[in-house]
This record gives sequence, structure tokens and C-alpha cells, in this order.
Amino acid sequence: MSENNMKNEVTKKDLYKVGVRWLMSNTSAWNWERMQNVAFAWSMVPVLKKVTNTKEELGHALSRHMSFFNTEPTIGTPLIGAVAAMEVQKSKGEDIPDDVFNAIKSGLMGPMAALGDSLFASTGNALLLSFGMGLALEGNILGPVMFAVIWTAITIGFSMWGIQFGFKEGMKIMDSEIFSPEMISKATAFLAILGLTVVGGLSAQFISLKTKIAWGNGESVTKLQDIFDGLMPGILPFILVMVIWYLHDKKNISVMKLLLLLILIGAAGSLIRLF
Repeated sequence: MSENNMKNEVTKKDLYKVGVRWLMSNTSAWNWERMQNVAFAWSMVPVLKKVTNTKEELGHALSRHMSFFNTEPTIGTPLIGAVAAMEVQKSKGEDIPDDVFNAIKSGLMGPMAALGDSLFASTGNALLLSFGMGLALEGNILGPVMFAVIWTAITIGFSMWGIQFGFKEGMKIMDSEIFSPEMISKATAFLAILGLTVVGGLSAQFISLKTKIAWGNGESVTKLQDIFDGLMPGILPFILVMVIWYLHDKKNISVMKLLLLLILIGAAGSLIRLF
């Protein structure tokens, strides 16, 4: 290794800087054309400054990372670390064309996004929310506090580990068993089942819907809710969840519109003593 390379050796501190930049900017300057490309390039700066000697070299390296990039921010961190390692290898004389950088990113950002969305965006959030909501409904302020603290700790912890792991693996990350198509397929399938189970449990526990419709008089009053409970306890919350899912997933109605619709129906139902 040359004296220049020894002087500009990339350290763990530099990699932590990469991780912090990515954590703080992964959705900044997001655009429809290239999505997270600006955040990716900006995150590489601490490493690129160490492995380039002129502004022209730094500019070319940054341009190399302005191509399309999009993945799940947390699970995708090993890929960022791997690309940083490739930049170090390139600075030491290895012939790594720009197309190889793009090929590595294109090959892994999709599978990592699928795994990350299943693990963090759905299952992980659902598990943490079930814990936090349970405490919050009992009037315990630790519910939202614990959710925020645990979510932040997991996100930061995995992101920093992911950068270090990816840097250690370098281009070998393409052959890593952890991110192999078979492993990702099995993991996403398992997480999907777990996520649906958790969401189902949350729906049954936290969604309450009962009707006040009744007919008759005196001792012969018949309550519609008793009929529903005899058919299947919790049938009205179940129907509500399925209707909301259908409107959102099949009719592409936004979450905000559905929330407003629920508020209006709830208010009207309460006024006419339907619910």
C-alpha cells in the first residue's frame, strides 16, 4: 500500500459518518426520476474524500453515484457499506468500471427493499405498535415513549452494523447467503405471515364497533348486537377492517380519505344512535 493510501485509510469513524449521513438524508431530495440517488451520493462523501486526491476525481466519483437508487433505508445499509468498500478497492488500483457499481446496486437494492419493507415497514412496526398501544390505552405515557425509543434504537443500531458489515464484505456481498434470493424469499414469506397475524390480533383487540339497533318493548326487546355476537363475536370490527382494506387496496382510496370517511360515519352514527 502506498504512503498516500496509508494516509487516507478509511476508518470506522468514516463509516459511522456515512451511516449518520444516510440516516439523516435517505428521503431527502427524493425525486421520481432517480429517487434516493442524491442521498446515496451525499452519504458516500466521507469515504470519497479519503480515496480521491483532486476535486475532479471527487466530482467523477459523486457523478458515478447519481444514478437511480431506491431501497429500504435500514436493511439497505449493507449495500451502502459494500459500495464504500468498492470505492476503496478502486482507489488502490483495482479495475472496477462504473457499470459494476451500478450492477451491484441494481442487483441488491430490490431484494433488500422487499426484505426491509416486510421486516420494518409492516411486521416490525406492527409488533412495536401493539406493545405501545397496549400501554397507551391503559393511560401509561410510556406507551408512545417506549415505541419511539425502541424503534430509534433498532433503526440506528442495525444501520450502523449494516454499513460495517457491507464494508467488510465488499463485492462479496453479492454472494452472501444472507441476501441470496432463496433466503430473502423465505424471510419475506415468513414475515408476511407474521405481519398478517399481528395485524389481525391488533384489529381484534383495538377496534371496537357495536350497534345500538334494537326493536320490541318491555321484556321482549331484541338487540341486533346480541344476534351478531351469537353468529360470531367481533363480526362488526372484522367487517369494518375488510371494507377498509378493500377500499384502500382494490379501489386505491388514500388513507387520509378513509380516515375522514370513518370520522364522518362515526359522528353520524353516534348522532342517530346507530353505533
